[in-house]
Amino acid sequence: MSQILSELTYEKDYYQWTIEQAQALRELVNNHQELKHLGTLDWDNIIEEIEALGRSEYSAVVSLLMRQIEHRLKIDYVRIPECRNKWKSEVIAFKKNLKRKLAPSMKPKLDKQFSEIYQDAVEIVEAEYEIGLPKQCPYSLKELLP
Repeated sequence: MSQILSELTYEKDYYQWTIEQAQALRELVNNHQELKHLGTLDWDNIIEEIEALGRSEYSAVVSLLMRQIEHRLKIDYVRIPECRNKWKSEVIAFKKNLKRKLAPSMKPKLDKQFSEIYQDAVEIVEAEYEIGLPKQCPYSLKELLP
């Protein structure tokens, strides 16, 4: 991958950049074993840390998405009118933070895990308010993401 393309990926999709860089380093070290002994570089842990950065970014996005779903469920299914404005403001905050964190390459993975993310949110809201919620998410991933 060219340096310019890598820099563009870093700027536009940090999550994808971490995946690509870890893979490139892994291939480099596996194909050139002599690099493993280059100075005091701890290649295996450097690669693992780059991957961990990407996982951390993805985890933050999942958390923000789940919290947004929780608050939308509260707005739609919990009958405490005095809390609605607070929940609405939280939904806005979670969506704005998602806008800052979401990378395009995360969307396919989020799509695959969306049902599980929804079920986690349901479990939290049902435990907090002792109510029953829909088994299927009443919101699409597209409307939840910025």
